[in-house]
This record gives sequence, C-alpha cells and structure tokens, in this order.
Amino acid sequence: MRRTTFEKLKIRERWRGTVSDDFTVTRALHEANLPVYFVPECLIPTLDSCTFPELIEFSNRQLKITRVYAPHLWRSVLIGSLLFTTVFFGGFIVVISRAAQALSFALPLLLLLIVYALGAVKAYVRLRAVSGPLEAYHKHLFTSLPAHVLLWPLASALFLLNAIAALFSRRIEWREITYELKSATEAVIIRK
Repeated sequence: MRRTTFEKLKIRERWRGTVSDDFTVTRALHEANLPVYFVPECLIPTLDSCTFPELIEFSNRQLKITRVYAPHLWRSVLIGSLLFTTVFFGGFIVVISRAAQALSFALPLLLLLIVYALGAVKAYVRLRAVSGPLEAYHKHLFTSLPAHVLLWPLASALFLLNAIAALFSRRIEWREITYELKSATEAVIIRK
C-alpha cells in the first residue's frame, strides 16, 4: 500500500481500538473500492514450534478474530468444516461399525479412501504452491510434508472446534493481555 493511500484512508486512526491490523486494512480498502492483491512474495514462514495447548490457543484466537472482523469467512469455516467432519468421520464410523457387524464395508471404505486421497493431494499441492515464493525455506517446508499429507482431516476437525469456540466467546489472550472483542472497531483490555 502506498503511504498516500495509507494516510488518505486514515489507517492509523482505524487501527485504534482494534486487534487485527490486516482485517482493518482490508475493510478500509473495500470501503474505498480499492483492490486487494495477493502477492506470493509477501508470504512469511513460521518456523517456530508450539505445544498442543499453544496450537489450540492460537487457532482459537485466529477464528475468534475472524468471527468479529470477517463473519462471512467465519461462517464459511464453520459450515465447511462441520459438513466435512460430519461426512468424513461419520464415514469412518460407518466403516468400523459395518466391519464390527461383519457386514460389507468395501464401498464406504473406498469412498472414504478416495476423499482422503483427494485431501492428501490437495495438501501436497498447497505445500508445493507456497514452496515457490518460500524457496529459501524448502527444507523446512518439506520436513512437514508427512504431517500435511497425513493429518489434514484432523486439521479440519480442529477448524470446526475453533469455529465453535468462536461462537461462544469473543475473549482472546495475546501476549499475556486478555481482550474482549466487542466489534471490528472496539477491543477492550480485560487483563494485563
């Protein structure tokens, strides 16, 4: 963004009272009928590791912020992950249940394997797509390839849990500060 556009749209003032700089800028650009372009060279890798509780906290925070700043995106995540997890894990339960009852489970298993394979291919393609702009991090990216290709159904289930958490709370903790997200223009500090 050019500095003149930044100043014309009063981005600095718009940031006051918010916790999401990128959603705030996006909203300002849309309101001004200005385009937003994806620039692959602006991708930044995250090389830090985290514990499972830190993953849950981070992903919950991201979806809570999305619910406040871009509710249409949050609804898409909620509905999409709800449909997927219901069908995929429901299919898994059908296969196990039919096998336990000594009933034919070949067709549900085949359908489940096709869905799984398509998801694994999609995960691989996504990783390859970002590997171009992040060529300097090729080794780091492809170290995580097995996790991307094998664990993607769990990521969908995590998105569902995050979207549900965002449905019931607008409170986030970020860098040891607790915020209540009142709206896209107002965040209140609850505790430091």
